[in-house]
Amino acid sequence: MAEVSTAGGGEREPDEHARFARYRRDFDEVTEEDAPALVARVLADPDRAMASSAVRAYLDRRAAALLTTPGCPSWCAELTGPVAADAFSARRLSEWTLLRAMTLGEPWGPAALLAATDRLQLRTAGPARPPGP
Repeated sequence: MAEVSTAGGGEREPDEHARFARYRRDFDEVTEEDAPALVARVLADPDRAMASSAVRAYLDRRAAALLTTPGCPSWCAELTGPVAADAFSARRLSEWTLLRAMTLGEPWGPAALLAATDRLQLRTAGPARPPGP
């Protein structure tokens, strides 16, 4: 496994950790116009798990910020192609689209929610309430 020095020059950090940190910084600074290309570049990384994790973190952060805004559908549409290279990222983007529809009262089917991950189902379930009288 390739390693790189940490900033302090002490212990060595695995190369994929350094790339993950760089990808996270890149996603923090990317413009909406450049995001699809960055997603595609990151998902081409040989460490598929690390790359997928970096992309999902970006998707979650950006989708949460855009969820109820008019720009959300076009952002999702622009990323559909690039995330297709990673099934988990593609599913995450699809679930954000479903959550948007549910949040805004737009049409959606219960089958989509039943097929969704536990993460989305729990998020949409709301807080648990004690049984009433």
